[in-house]
Amino acid sequence: MNSLTRKATPSSKVDRLSLTNPHPLKRIFAVKEVGILLILIGMILAISLWTDTFATQSNTLSILQAIAPIAIMGIGQTLVILTAGIDLSVGSVCALSAYAMSVLLIHESNPPLLLAIGVALGVGAACGLFSGLVIAKLKVTPFIVTLGMLSACSGLTLGLSGGKQIGLNKFGAADTVSSSILSPDAALEGQPEVERRYYAESSETTCILPISPNRIWMAGAQPGTVILVDSNWEAVSRIETGAERILSMTAGPDGSVYAGGSPGGKVWRCRPDGTSDIFFEASCDSITSLLSLPDGSLVVGTSMPGRLILIDESGKESQVWDIGDVEMVGSLAIHSDESILVGTSQPARLLSVRPRGEPKTWLESKDERLELIRVDENGNPWFVTGSSKPHKLQKFVNQELKTVWESPKKPIRDFLIYPDNVAVVSTGNVGSMYLLRGGGEPERLHSMTAHKARALAKLPTGDDILIGNAGPAGIGTMSTTATQTVYPDAAIFNDLYRYAPASMISLMFIAWLLLRFTRWGTYLYAIGGNETAARLSGIRVDRIKIFAYTITGLLSGVAAVFLTSKLHTLDPNLAKGYELKVIAAVVIGGTSLMGGEGSVWGTLIGAALLFVMNYALVHLGMEDIWSDLFIGAIIIIAAVLDSTRSRFPQIWTGLKQRLGGG
Repeated sequence: MNSLTRKATPSSKVDRLSLTNPHPLKRIFAVKEVGILLILIGMILAISLWTDTFATQSNTLSILQAIAPIAIMGIGQTLVILTAGIDLSVGSVCALSAYAMSVLLIHESNPPLLLAIGVALGVGAACGLFSGLVIAKLKVTPFIVTLGMLSACSGLTLGLSGGKQIGLNKFGAADTVSSSILSPDAALEGQPEVERRYYAESSETTCILPISPNRIWMAGAQPGTVILVDSNWEAVSRIETGAERILSMTAGPDGSVYAGGSPGGKVWRCRPDGTSDIFFEASCDSITSLLSLPDGSLVVGTSMPGRLILIDESGKESQVWDIGDVEMVGSLAIHSDESILVGTSQPARLLSVRPRGEPKTWLESKDERLELIRVDENGNPWFVTGSSKPHKLQKFVNQELKTVWESPKKPIRDFLIYPDNVAVVSTGNVGSMYLLRGGGEPERLHSMTAHKARALAKLPTGDDILIGNAGPAGIGTMSTTATQTVYPDAAIFNDLYRYAPASMISLMFIAWLLLRFTRWGTYLYAIGGNETAARLSGIRVDRIKIFAYTITGLLSGVAAVFLTSKLHTLDPNLAKGYELKVIAAVVIGGTSLMGGEGSVWGTLIGAALLFVMNYALVHLGMEDIWSDLFIGAIIIIAAVLDSTRSRFPQIWTGLKQRLGGG
């Protein structure tokens, strides 16, 4: 009974030491978990000082989430090892539990999420119960039974799954969620709908100009045509200009438009009834930009030579601004102060002019070209700069040039700006669409391979974006609402792993209370210390062992939930090899393989030590493939130390006798 009493109280050794070592520090260091904890703290401090990437919030959270499943399974393994047993099947039981849960999750009947999680726990507990019954009632060695259970559960999981993974991103009742892509702070969910509305005979749409909710003018290239499309996406009128390419359009009187292009310096006035005439003709290579003013006059920008001309309502030249020697006036816009903004090329300049006034240079860029000027709600000019294929989206704020984005796909074809610094940009040869919001990373909208976006415009009403297409020319629409099919149950399940660290601590605390303050806990220590004495004292040894193995299986099911949640998928090889890590955590944490001594807090420290060491090796540049080698070495060292510590009095006595010459 004396040996039973000693083993039945896990703190008895500390209590005896406290009688002979009353100093508080000696009593603290008498707890063997303290030594492991100090090693863990020392390792964390050393790695934190060695590298800046280790002691970060994200890395710490990753380590805690990685520790949790091992530590949770380690709680059950601690209970088993305290009885002088061992469970080699925790990893395969975890995988089988995860498989059973996953099959239920994806079932077409959409069972409740809690039911599927309960199945995982139930399968794990059933496997542990079976092992416990065979070990306790049939008196088979735990090593053999759990090794067989390892193989059986692993084979069953692989056989039932066919070795295939099960995706868990879409299960349960589906729901459709819509959100505006123009919100400055919302994440882009899903993709907006893109639809081709009208086809033209030209090869490319160069300009789009909505003049009312029911009328959209479009211009093209090869040949240079101007077409009016109605609300039914049908051509009302089609005008052949004789130009190869229309480069600019602006609104005229009575629903007409002015159009200019290349080659030649002609400006056409195109009417809704399909008639047209030459409104103005300049001596230049091309008409590159047009802008209608509120008083009915027209500003014309040309190339080769680059000139800026004011035309009155009758089509006569009334003013030519002196903008210096430039190759092209590529863009015109009205500023919030009612001045005219002018973008030129070679050299690239941003100018401000007023009728009867002298041009003022706001910006002279180092790039070759400055074009596509737009003005936001705050009166800040946005534009595109670059060389032959301009790709830098920039804005001019408080007399300072700021780069908004450099497109990886040259050139930037067109862009639209919305409130709160939101922009939609078309880029590249195939017209890839990007969304820029609030200075964040650009988000890909559509590759647009089938649409080849060349020009963008806003509808006068509604939020749809008009897209001028190429190959062939035409008009498409892109909604500004992204619709996504979501699966609430899947989203909840795939977020569960975030709660793994908190669950780990809670389970550790419950297990500690069980071991420290209940008879069941005392009986576990007693069985591991001396099973024969425990039986003679009236303890139901078989029942306690079955209980320990069942709890181990149950906790393997808990670990299965968190592991599967983090992976968002069921892998038949889930938790393969985890039994090694779980046993290592328990042994490193100070639980004796001989049974009867140890604690769950030591297991937690052991699991933390394993993963901190693993992450440390990665941060120090060592490949992860060597981690198992270190884990194996640590298990051997811990086992040797445990064996040596239990025989330390005899070893010490022998050393003293030899040194004393006895």
